Amino acid sequence: MTALSAHRLFAEQALLPTGWSKDVAISVDPAGRILAVEAGQSKAPGDEHLSGPVVPAVANLHSHAFQRAMAGMAA
Repeated sequence: MTALSAHRLFAEQALLPTGWSKDVAISVDPAGRILAVEAGQSKAPGDEHLSGPVVPAVANLHSHAFQRAMAGMAA
């Protein structure tokens, strides 16, 4: 697959919103955005194999709002 095309990742186990699933294919666009997640798939030629169980990343909820409140700048 070229750098400009979408590619597919394959995980034997992944934690999905419905719980743990086996044989999960994750399609990703060139920018790294997830296009599709499908459980119960077969590993296809060219898939990037992910070793070990796959879990979603924690969202970045970082905020400096507390600093504004401490400085008395909050409205």
